[in-house]
Amino acid sequence: MRQKLMGKKVRIFGKQIPVFVLVLIAVVGLVSAGVLTYYALVTINVHVTQPIQITGEQTQSVECVSGGVCYGTDITVSNTGTTEKTIKLSSTIYDNIKTTLVGELELTKKTVDFGNPVWEIPEDADKVKVQYTLVGDKFSAKVVEGELPGYELIYYKDNSDRFNSPARAIRLSEITGNLPYTDDANVDEYNYCTTGEYKTCHGAKLWYVPSDAINSDGSLDWSRADEFFYETFLIQFNSDGNIIVYPDSSVTFKPQFEVNTFLPTGDYPVSITIA
Repeated sequence: MRQKLMGKKVRIFGKQIPVFVLVLIAVVGLVSAGVLTYYALVTINVHVTQPIQITGEQTQSVECVSGGVCYGTDITVSNTGTTEKTIKLSSTIYDNIKTTLVGELELTKKTVDFGNPVWEIPEDADKVKVQYTLVGDKFSAKVVEGELPGYELIYYKDNSDRFNSPARAIRLSEITGNLPYTDDANVDEYNYCTTGEYKTCHGAKLWYVPSDAINSDGSLDWSRADEFFYETFLIQFNSDGNIIVYPDSSVTFKPQFEVNTFLPTGDYPVSITIA
């Protein structure tokens, strides 16, 4: 048999090659294919969970009157993960419709105790509700429930040693730029998640205080601290739409539309992107 194969030749690429040589190449190839090149094959299914969840009406219809202000319904962005996430909120831009994203905050009286880093909230504590700008051209805030005569909203930017070196009150008209300010100790020095006080680990504090409790140098009259309404969570404001959602927490906002007086009747689609 070998002699018969050795005697036979085939032409490949213009050359005479013995059939026996081709048979050997084929056999070696089969043997090589059977060689074990690994000990085991591990197959892994990667299951991905997205921690950012969006709830609320994602298709809305809002009735607005030219020259007026109208609102959409609440949209909530939740973070079910264990690390903070930064989202970017943006909306369609119209010359005659100004879109602002606003949130709500409850302020409350607390049991004043300068020896305790966490002030308790009494069950019967007086409260007020505040609407504030989350994303927009400029920060603003107003009391929408429980407004009191002689009171005003302030931004309270903590110092590093907040009890021995109290900060100054910053009136709303004096706020410039995003909140919290970069030198606010609540940006990174104080972490309210570690104390269990709030799920917003960092941010800005809005307070509601008597105007005559603000001294001429901006300091507060702390002898009247039991008259103040304090934050129940820390807020943010960012004109570029960059908002942090902390672990196991959420950010809720609703769109506010300010419509130009001379805008004609019609439909103007506005898209809000959560990226």
